[in-house]
Amino acid sequence: MTITVTNQKPAVLDALHTTSCTGDYDPMPAIQKVLVDPLLEPLNPSAPASVADGSGKDITGDVSDLIMRCLGDAMDPGAEKTAKELLGQTMVSFDQSTPLPVGELFAVQAGQQNKWPAPSARVIYTTQNDVIPAAKGLLAGSVDESAFFASIAYAYHPNTLGFWFQSSTAFDDFKIWLSQQTQTMASANVMPPDALRLLTDFTKLSLKGLTESLLLRKDDADGNDEFSFARLLIHMLMTYVEQQRSQAAASSATVDVGVLPFTVGELFCPRSVVLVNVEAHARATAPKVTGEWNLINQSLAAPVKVVSNAALSKLTSLPRAAAKAAAMGANQQPGQPGSRSAQVKFRKQPPSKIDLFKYITRVLRRMGKVNKSQNIFRTTKTTFLKANRRDPDDYNKPGRITSVQYMPDLHVYIDTSGSISERNYQEAVLMLIRIAKKLNVNLYFNSFSHVLSQETLLKVENKSMRQIWKEFRKVPKVTGGTEFKQVWDYINASPKRKRRLSLMITDFDWSPPATREDHPPNLYYAPCSAMDWSYMVSLAKCYADAMQHIDPSIRQKLLGMVV
Repeated sequence: MTITVTNQKPAVLDALHTTSCTGDYDPMPAIQKVLVDPLLEPLNPSAPASVADGSGKDITGDVSDLIMRCLGDAMDPGAEKTAKELLGQTMVSFDQSTPLPVGELFAVQAGQQNKWPAPSARVIYTTQNDVIPAAKGLLAGSVDESAFFASIAYAYHPNTLGFWFQSSTAFDDFKIWLSQQTQTMASANVMPPDALRLLTDFTKLSLKGLTESLLLRKDDADGNDEFSFARLLIHMLMTYVEQQRSQAAASSATVDVGVLPFTVGELFCPRSVVLVNVEAHARATAPKVTGEWNLINQSLAAPVKVVSNAALSKLTSLPRAAAKAAAMGANQQPGQPGSRSAQVKFRKQPPSKIDLFKYITRVLRRMGKVNKSQNIFRTTKTTFLKANRRDPDDYNKPGRITSVQYMPDLHVYIDTSGSISERNYQEAVLMLIRIAKKLNVNLYFNSFSHVLSQETLLKVENKSMRQIWKEFRKVPKVTGGTEFKQVWDYINASPKRKRRLSLMITDFDWSPPATREDHPPNLYYAPCSAMDWSYMVSLAKCYADAMQHIDPSIRQKLLGMVV
């Protein structure tokens, strides 16, 4: 869609908003004020700004709906493309070709303000080269807060709302101000006892470390009561930032606190909040900073969220406790598969068994050897260092040495949702059996829909096709809807499974979430058999387009789909 914008003043979006703590919780007025109104501010006040689509239809009134479509649970590639074109024409600093989703538009704006390229497989932001120098620059006054915000957003992409404080002293100043506000509200008897207790406990927190993070809500519908702790805390933080800006502008001083709007969804209805100590980041080592933000992302991705009305719920408490209880195993980190995703083309014909065998073998070789697995690779060579077995006394006859090496295990996940027919399932299993026979390797197997079957080790080595088929028939086949993310979480939950070559056989009929997720690096995809190829290619294209914010190289992981 071609967007035409007329009489619009290019905007610089400001994430600061002070949503009221009274009445029903409604973030839409704040979204209108922060996102929509600046995009529709007229350049000439005598005439309104207008937005038209490619056919000339006026869609000015649809701007809010267009942005909201990009903030749903599932990725909408069409809305993303249109919204990015709109933002590219209406904002001072926005790159409409960015691979980042619209939900991270504040990060894109901050990166463009500092003339930084968007993160990608070839552009990697690190703690040592970006985050720590930006923290030092913010302390010294040589860079503004946008550089520090962009460095964290580009390096870690946390799906949360953050507030930065120049130092622990600046955070202590906020706590003193918060205590005064809390006492005033308590004397007026407008605050529930639970919220008063939680705010009091909040003033006892310390920000001497790198961060402090809290859980605010279990989901978007939680913690929205009048004067709830979740609403009060964000309102107080935003109000304090607003006052500090006003005082700094009046006295020509620098501010020592600000907002870190990592994602738009969390900005207006945050489930968690992270308080960041800039001075601690400037003085810390790179591994310590990286570990802290990886821990935050790990905590945000955890399925269990415990929010208490009686005590503060710290975001990273469970992972920190687990880290103290046992040392984490070293995870094998395979290399990036490359950055050719935008160049690959989809095949016009479905792949053969030989094609898939070739692709799987290539991936296994790229992953390298492991210490132990079901995928045994034996090589035999002749050598004079060993006597000949049939004639050991003849030194002129070489012997043979057989060496055993182990390739990564193969773990297959077959989509058995409602869109997959029994014929599709049988064809997929038969194709898998042929490949496994050619590899002569045992493999792990799960079927999945919206639920995941129990893991099974299928003995394929040295068995006939009929015997292998009987083994497959014994494995429970689940049915229902489609959910890829449960497979991602299942793989990521185990270091052993993360080291396997995981192959998902599916029709790609699933929409990825709009949030950033941890996609297993060794998970690849293969198409179902006995299905309309053009239709499956269209589903795969939609899936690949919607996965760009999660794994930009996803097209190279579609085995048998691309050339």
